[in-house]
Amino acid sequence: MLEAFQDQGYVVFPGFLDKAEIDTLKAAVDRHVSAQPRRHAYEDEHIGALIWHPRVSEMVDELMGGRYVFHHIHAARHDAGMEGVSWHQDYEQYPQTNRSHLMVHVFFYLNGLNGTIGDLLFVPGSHRFATDSHALTFLGDSDLPGMVTVDDVPPGSVLIVHSGMWHARRAKPGGEDSPRWFVDASYCQSGVRWPSYRASGMLADLRGRHVAAGGTRPWLFDESQFFDAARARELSGSLEGSVLLDLPQWKTP
Repeated sequence: MLEAFQDQGYVVFPGFLDKAEIDTLKAAVDRHVSAQPRRHAYEDEHIGALIWHPRVSEMVDELMGGRYVFHHIHAARHDAGMEGVSWHQDYEQYPQTNRSHLMVHVFFYLNGLNGTIGDLLFVPGSHRFATDSHALTFLGDSDLPGMVTVDDVPPGSVLIVHSGMWHARRAKPGGEDSPRWFVDASYCQSGVRWPSYRASGMLADLRGRHVAAGGTRPWLFDESQFFDAARARELSGSLEGSVLLDLPQWKTP
């Protein structure tokens, strides 16, 4: 798994969740998408607890090789006729300059993928190259060299992908009688500070719930591992020339 992930940027676990877990999470996603006003996915008891799911934690532990922090979790129901998503990558960095530390996304396909509604597309190995998150958005979901299409995995399958890997969702016909329930969670390797997520109070809330549930990983929700992403976006939009030259060691004495 480790060798495949380092080389290709992804690993697949077919049928990872059991039926009881799948049914519980599908109901939770339905509640989330129908709630008015819309709430954050982590606020749901069952979706939030997926963040520290024991078997998920074991896999992420292996990939990270040390401490890491939780970044965000999303949940969605993809219904028939839903539009696709253009090529993008989700590595959090302002500006995008390197891949020194690992960030991963864990994709949960609660009722699998079967060639209807939308296929997952990704380009193995593309995680090695630092580029703007939307540099290829103009291509839509066009075929790219070396692209892999994932359209046939059983219910409860999990894919772990390097967050810097280019991926897309290609809309497909069908699926009127079977929407697609989907959750994705993201984690960042410790050692650098990462851009914060936009949900204020999320980490403190999750840390309290985790500890109350008997969890032993409060460090997953350490606010000191993050900086203000909104401020970073403002600054990165006003940069001029090579950012390297703004570092102290390049300044003229």
